[in-house]
Amino acid sequence: MATTKKTKKSITQTAVEEQTENVNSANLAEENAMLKEQLSDVMKNYKDMQIEMQKMLIAMQSQQLLNNTAGEGSATVGCNIFNGATLSSQSGDISIPIQYREEIEISHTELREVFKNPFGYKTMFKKGLLYFTEEENYKKFGIKQEIDISDDALKTMLKGNINNIIERAKEITKDKKDFMEVFAFIYQIAYLIDKKEVDLDYEVRSGLEKYFEVDFKALINNLHQ
Repeated sequence: MATTKKTKKSITQTAVEEQTENVNSANLAEENAMLKEQLSDVMKNYKDMQIEMQKMLIAMQSQQLLNNTAGEGSATVGCNIFNGATLSSQSGDISIPIQYREEIEISHTELREVFKNPFGYKTMFKKGLLYFTEEENYKKFGIKQEIDISDDALKTMLKGNINNIIERAKEITKDKKDFMEVFAFIYQIAYLIDKKEVDLDYEVRSGLEKYFEVDFKALINNLHQ
């Protein structure tokens, strides 16, 4: 009898322990779920905080750039390249498109970054492909303009005889070896013809067309496309 009673008590105790274990497991699972939910909320809040901090940082950097721009001034830049150009910094943070015969204002801060680009923007200013409307900016950025293909310069040049004009064209374009300069030069002349700002006689016009192997009428059509 003593042995049987002890066995029954052991079975009852085991059942209670199993029930307690099941309850503890359920509680533990519930606690784990709550912890996961809390952790998810914490991570979401952390990400939201990071996004807000990034926005604040960008806003501060933009404001600083504006302050620098306001304090250091700006320059007006023009373009004599038929297809236009894009002035970019080496990092790519600055990218400023400019169209043919367009003049835009660019801060000195941005220009300094653009001139650090090994692409060679200063050379484009030297060749007259890009230009400053204010002469003092050439000195400010240490640029000596070697070629002038502005409207006034070309109008004066085109008043000469064809031999002198061709010789000057050879100097400007390195005898047609500088392709970018060639296209800038001939489209500038085409523009002046189209706007009736120059009146080329037959000898000058045909001489230039023969030397450059172009038809100014076709170039003028391209200007209107």
